[in-house]
Amino acid sequence: MKLIHISDIHINSSTILGHDPVENFKRCLAHVEEFQADADRIVITGDLTHRGQEESYHLLKSLLAKSPLQGKLAPRLLIGNHDSRTTYAGVFDGAQRDANGFVQWTEETEAGLFVYIDTAEPGTHAGHYCAARRAWLTDVLESARQSDRPVWLFMHHNPIAVEVANADEIGIVQEAEFQAILRQYRDTVRHIFFGHCHFTLSGQVCGIPFSAPRSTNHACWPDFSGIVERMGYGALAPNYNVCFLGSTGTIIHSIDFLDAGKVLWVV
Repeated sequence: MKLIHISDIHINSSTILGHDPVENFKRCLAHVEEFQADADRIVITGDLTHRGQEESYHLLKSLLAKSPLQGKLAPRLLIGNHDSRTTYAGVFDGAQRDANGFVQWTEETEAGLFVYIDTAEPGTHAGHYCAARRAWLTDVLESARQSDRPVWLFMHHNPIAVEVANADEIGIVQEAEFQAILRQYRDTVRHIFFGHCHFTLSGQVCGIPFSAPRSTNHACWPDFSGIVERMGYGALAPNYNVCFLGSTGTIIHSIDFLDAGKVLWVV
């Protein structure tokens, strides 16, 4: 199964750190449309907008409506810390939500069960996964285990500290509780896809591999000084990931879509 993983598009009416998020997202979509039309799913893991403004969600909705990426290729949208759950759901009236109103749901795919979770919390950039959300996820994972279905987990915030102070300051507050669920179901969860940090990441948490692309707009540079206020950014290539989900392994490719014009082909 071929999955396109996009994150942190930050749709906004003005530039962010010198970058135009709308133009960059358009170019990202255009690249996906041209080169990844054979994909099976597209998922955007949060920070759909920069300030959670209604006009930004309407703009995003218009961009997606004009795209040929429809049906199974219509991007699945998660929310992040820069989003407003209420405003998002008001504009995207078909948004799937659980019984408590969180933007989280499941989807059956040829690779197994895709589980989309909501780690946003109003008023903070830190991630939250409260008891109600953890109970929902535990039920989903237990059901998947009982039916022997592999799970692919999608979220906005990183599920583990990444040793970059600026990012870890706004990680998931209930990290220990969340990881306890991962340990319990590491035989069921095949991979975790997330965003939030704006730099390319891969690794494992509780025995489960993970990956994250950069932002499509303002990519960041990982800094290991331990200084919370320090954040590296600039003329760094944004990207998206092309992921191949198989029964024997998972392959992740990072596509620096703005650099496509620099590529020279032998054949």
